[in-house]
Amino acid sequence: MADDSLSLLGMTNDDFPLSVVIVYNDFPAALRAAKALERLGAKFFGEREQRLIPVPAAQLADPARFDHLLADARAADLIIVSYNGPGELPERLKAWVARCLEQQGSGDSAVVALLSSNEKLDAADSPRFQELQRATRAAGLDFFAPRKRAGQDDYTAQPMEVVG
Repeated sequence: MADDSLSLLGMTNDDFPLSVVIVYNDFPAALRAAKALERLGAKFFGEREQRLIPVPAAQLADPARFDHLLADARAADLIIVSYNGPGELPERLKAWVARCLEQQGSGDSAVVALLSSNEKLDAADSPRFQELQRATRAAGLDFFAPRKRAGQDDYTAQPMEVVG
């Protein structure tokens, strides 16, 4: 009896959709994540099909939705955390992201941080940036963030890079 899984070796990446979770707190954050995904897709994924799972942060307050959205994100290849606003990330959002990271296999996915206050990019030394970076590293995943260049405060022209 032949092993059918061997037939997968000849398949292209187009045969395996990229699963992307986007957790966001408002429309500008969702738009920022969509633009970042478009740039990443053009650079790394080409025409590869994408399975998008939008996660409005407000829905995480409902325990049933929290668990349902967590189950949806379990097999994600890429988790984009896009948060717009000052201060710490909300506890519910931090808890959900932490659970997502715990459930990912080491090296099986990556996290993209798009954190801003008043549409200005969080510096790499901001507490919430550092917290997300530490949690991602502890889970054994890659962590990406926009690279800030002098005179650029928006996300539209900034390339992504692996941070740390």
